[in-house]
Amino acid sequence: MKYGITETVKTINSKIKINDIIYNIVEKKANAIKYFLEGEEFNQAIVFGAYLCGNFVADALTKDCDEVILVDVHPHLKEIIINEKIKFMDSSKFNLSLRNGELNPDLVVDLTGIGGLSPEIISKLNPSVLIVENPKGTFDKDINNIDNSVDRLNKGVKRGLLNTFRTSKVSKTSGSMTLVIDTVMDSCNDLKELDGVLYALPNLKYYEGILFHEKDIRKFIDEVNTPAITVSCLDEDLENEINNILLKNIDRIYSYVEKIK
Repeated sequence: MKYGITETVKTINSKIKINDIIYNIVEKKANAIKYFLEGEEFNQAIVFGAYLCGNFVADALTKDCDEVILVDVHPHLKEIIINEKIKFMDSSKFNLSLRNGELNPDLVVDLTGIGGLSPEIISKLNPSVLIVENPKGTFDKDINNIDNSVDRLNKGVKRGLLNTFRTSKVSKTSGSMTLVIDTVMDSCNDLKELDGVLYALPNLKYYEGILFHEKDIRKFIDEVNTPAITVSCLDEDLENEINNILLKNIDRIYSYVEKIK
C-alpha cells in the first residue's frame, strides 16, 4: 500500500498479477482437453499454436504422449518452451517433415483460432483424436462468418470442439488474451462500485505487440509479471476485496470439449 496525493488516499496493487490470470485460463483449457482424452495415451501428439495456450497444453500432454510436437508460424516462439520434452517446429520444418513422412500423429490439437490453421493442413494428417478450439465467445456476425473451426474437424475417430465461455458475462472470443483483458476490465468496473473507491486502473499493455511485432519474449514475460489492477481508495484494508473480485471474475471462465459426431 502507498499513499496517494495525500495520506487520506491510498494506492493498492492487486496481489494477483496478469500472469496469474493467464495461468488460470490456460490451465482450464488444458484440463478440459485432458478430461476429454480420458487418460488415453498417444505415440505422437501435434499441437498447433504456441501462443498463448499451446505451450501449456503441450506441456500437459507430455505425461501421456511419447512425443509432443508444438508447431507455430512464428519461429521465435520457440523461446517460450520450458519443457525439453516438447519438440518445436516452425511452418517450414513442419511442412518438410510432413512431406518426408516423418509425422504420423494419433492426437492433433489445433489452438490457432481465427485466421489460423487451414482445414487442408489437417486433412493431410490422420489422427485418431482431433481437437479444435472454437474461437467464438458469443454470436458476432463477422466473427461467425470467418470462423472455420468446424470445417477443420475433418479427421479423427474421436473429434472435439474446445469451447470456453464466461458465465453471466460476454467475451467476443474464447482467446486467452481476450479473456484476460475482459477479466481485468470487468473487475475494475466491479471495484468502482465499492464505496470509497476513487478509481480502479487496469495495468494492461498491448502484449501481442511486444510478442509478435517487437518479438521480445523476455519483455513480454516481464510485462505480464505485474499487478493486474491498481486501486485508488480511502480504505487501506481493501486488498483482500480487490483479489476476491478478481478471483470471482476468473471463476466465471469455463472451458470444456464438446464431442462432435
